[in-house]
Amino acid sequence: MTSACLQDDWDFCIKTLPKVSRTFALNISVLRGPLLKSINAAYLFCRIVDTVEDAPKLDPKIKIHLLLEFARLIQDPAAREKNLAQWLEDCEKVDGSPNDLDLLAQTQRVFNVFDSLSDGHKECISDSVSKMARGMAYFQTKFDYSQLTLLENLNELEEYCYFVAGVVGEMLCGLFLLDMPGLSARARNVMQRTAVSFGLGLQMTNISKDLVADRARGWSYIPRSLITGCGLTVEEFGSRETAETSLVILEKLLNKTLGHLKDALEFTLAIPRHKISLRLFCIWPLWMAMETVAVLHNNKALLNSDDPVKISRRTVRQILRRTPLMCCSDTLLSWSFNDILKRSELDDPSVFDLDRLKERLGKISLNDFSDNSMVA
Repeated sequence: MTSACLQDDWDFCIKTLPKVSRTFALNISVLRGPLLKSINAAYLFCRIVDTVEDAPKLDPKIKIHLLLEFARLIQDPAAREKNLAQWLEDCEKVDGSPNDLDLLAQTQRVFNVFDSLSDGHKECISDSVSKMARGMAYFQTKFDYSQLTLLENLNELEEYCYFVAGVVGEMLCGLFLLDMPGLSARARNVMQRTAVSFGLGLQMTNISKDLVADRARGWSYIPRSLITGCGLTVEEFGSRETAETSLVILEKLLNKTLGHLKDALEFTLAIPRHKISLRLFCIWPLWMAMETVAVLHNNKALLNSDDPVKISRRTVRQILRRTPLMCCSDTLLSWSFNDILKRSELDDPSVFDLDRLKERLGKISLNDFSDNSMVA
């Protein structure tokens, strides 16, 4: 491939990112060089598989086939060269927003940029994205078209969030560590222990604010055990008649989310203070998630509209303006984080047990279901 063609593909990736995620386009704008190119391509891959998973009208069996095939293609260049065109043809069945579908149709261009990356970056990205795609396929086996599909308990919620977001935290950690070969063993260990929480915290924040919209497309990420444990049926949860109890249930989820976001702060502070761009890349989504949690606390509007509850543009502007002034100071960052924490008025969260999650994940086979799920 000529350098001019590769530049065209890179320009496509740069222009496409804000079309599929304005929020992520904000924090990636602080990066430069190989990290910018790698994380941009990685996020577009995540959006591609997410578009397949979220397609509201697509049969789950077809989703499973497409997701498992993508997992194979990103890890096997020979298979990709031979079969990517067929995969893209099969993806013509996928429905979604115009921008997401345009990205999906141009997957080859993202792969062209991906193939130009260093071997270490490619391995880090392919391992995580393939795990994400296979994990999404695994959870699609649980989808039931005939009724609302729920996750059963908090353990299953953590497992789902690991596959769709925890692996992203691991991927970012891996890429950051490649960029910081001289990082101390202590800081490296902190980042590796909290990377999954970084992803889980952001994902659970999105789950909380998108509650009504997710239910409308047949999924509920609020675990059944949380609902029934508070004395409600699945049908009663979220209704105006049960608003007070429903908010209590959501508070339990927000409390768990907060625990992951506190771990995400540890991840961020483990990054050396002179790595300003990496810190800001983490700070901006983390602070926005914390502000969102504070807004969601005891908010009845969350149950009354299909539109997700969002923080104001003014709040976003304040985050973007103020955090660069404090990003080199662990003390100021902790003070700012704790100031938002006070406004959330949530109880102290329980400590996240990464080892127990990894133990449960080790018992999940991401291959056993594949043969019965393939579409002819």
